[in-house]
Amino acid sequence: MYIEEKNKRRYLNKKSSGKKLSVLLGERKDTIKEDIMKLSGKEFEYVSWKEGYKIFEEHLYDNYLLTQATQDSLSLMNLLEIDAKLQERYAKFPEVFIYESNKTEGSRIPFEQLQLIAQNKNYSYKVKNEIQEVENSFLAWNFLLENFLFNEGNIKKLYHILTKDLLQENWNKYPRWFKKIEIVVNNNITSKPEDVSKDICLLLNSYRSNKKEVFPLQLAFDFHLKYEQIHPFENGNGRTGRLLLNKILISRWYLPMIIFESNRKAYFNAIDSANGWNKKKYYTFMLEQYSKTLDQYWKA
Repeated sequence: MYIEEKNKRRYLNKKSSGKKLSVLLGERKDTIKEDIMKLSGKEFEYVSWKEGYKIFEEHLYDNYLLTQATQDSLSLMNLLEIDAKLQERYAKFPEVFIYESNKTEGSRIPFEQLQLIAQNKNYSYKVKNEIQEVENSFLAWNFLLENFLFNEGNIKKLYHILTKDLLQENWNKYPRWFKKIEIVVNNNITSKPEDVSKDICLLLNSYRSNKKEVFPLQLAFDFHLKYEQIHPFENGNGRTGRLLLNKILISRWYLPMIIFESNRKAYFNAIDSANGWNKKKYYTFMLEQYSKTLDQYWKA
């Protein structure tokens, strides 16, 4: 956002998907939040008429949920520039995201202990493998924000950062590189080991081709689904997949999301349901999780 003076009047402007949106600023400084909300309303009106939004709308059971989530995310992203409370939440978001993501995969570390590890403070938790998992997860998050580009090499690097010095449930170290064995998840066949590199390349090419055309939420959800269906590594696919999901959202100027561990079973069922042509159940579940994140974390 930026302020522009024109004909002795001041306007609050923003570029959204290449279009300049503008509202007349109020005379008093204490109206800035109201001005931002007016700008957010104009932005939503423009975004909701774009082809990508309308196509995504057709794939959902609950269009009202999409409207509300999009409006809320756009408004919160605009307010983030001036709201100190939101900025603090944004800085602490990785703690909640990592806690829920790792817990989905079986981590038992209490949230308060995870926070102490994140803040380099003394903690009492004793399970070394889970402590290492938390430390790796924060390194992976930082890599994602600072240096990550969407290519095969960086996906492998993200996995290596996340799994460095970790032991799996069978007490073996995490394998390096892509999987070497065939893996079936909930009776669904994932990519064959010899096809993983090709399938990841196709996924990345699809992402690059669609990232400016497809509505950001659908773009992120589609990438996540296909990544989990490929299942490129023997282990760690859920954690890397959820990191990549949020990288896409952030890169498209949407707030990052949490897939809550309390909805773990529904999450896996939603992914399973999308192995056919109909993704409505999957899209609706992911949108519900996005809306839940907005309500319980960003708007709390």
